[in-house]
Amino acid sequence: MARKVVLAIMLVLSAASFARAQEKAKLLIGLVPEENIFRMIEKHLPLADYIEKRTGIKIQFTILSRYGDIIDRFTTRNMDGAFFGAFTGLLANRKLGVQPLVRPVGPDGLVSAQSIVFVRKDSGIRTFAQMRGKRAVFVDKATATGFIYLLYRLKQIGVTDYSRFFRQYYFTGNHEESIYAVLDGRADVGVVKSRFFDKLSLRDPLISERLLVLAKSNKLPDIILCLRSDIPAAIRNELKRTLINMKNDPEGARVLRTLGYSGFEEAKPADFAPAAELTREAGINIMTYQYTR
Repeated sequence: MARKVVLAIMLVLSAASFARAQEKAKLLIGLVPEENIFRMIEKHLPLADYIEKRTGIKIQFTILSRYGDIIDRFTTRNMDGAFFGAFTGLLANRKLGVQPLVRPVGPDGLVSAQSIVFVRKDSGIRTFAQMRGKRAVFVDKATATGFIYLLYRLKQIGVTDYSRFFRQYYFTGNHEESIYAVLDGRADVGVVKSRFFDKLSLRDPLISERLLVLAKSNKLPDIILCLRSDIPAAIRNELKRTLINMKNDPEGARVLRTLGYSGFEEAKPADFAPAAELTREAGINIMTYQYTR
């Protein structure tokens, strides 16, 4: 009997502790600019509303202008977490100590991403060596799928300085802009996340008609929601539980469809391993790499 009383008291105290934390819970979550920023905000607002309705935890999203900003401004903006990409998540985990919480599952059941290197079909480029002296377009220095994978492939043919290898190069800041830069003839070579290439191909037939994919990376983490390590465990666990259970709730399922996901699953530090391996093979020291432009 005494044991039951103690257990009941512990449950009441635990519930009270969460309630107190919940009353003050307001999390600022960063988003990397993978696509049009207005579209990203529009897509994520229903998620913030859903979380607050189910948990009382208020979520405010903020989109940063560049991938690298999410590392440098995580502290200055007092962010509580962010939806990181493969490389920014690895950076934040190593430099800021953020901990992975969940990662989204795509409508096809996949949780991974791949980088592709592509050219115009009429460019005559069919090998990486033939890219010498051409114009390249990248997404950002702080992205595995939009930059680092191409560095890795160039290193395989002995190229260690892309700035001298290409006649001209520039960064667009998001995957969609990079795709259209090559399609419109403003660049000869591009590197982006395959998900955006495939999605845009469905909307614009000219992409598959005029662009050619030369190479595709191994699977990498796609997006991982990470939180500061000092976020209270009660808040962390409630947020994780709510996100993972969204697929079982009709309203949650509708929000997931808006985001283009089928659900969320638990994320772990080991999820960063493929990005860490690619970074090493590209010749990058993660702790000294200059990831800002």
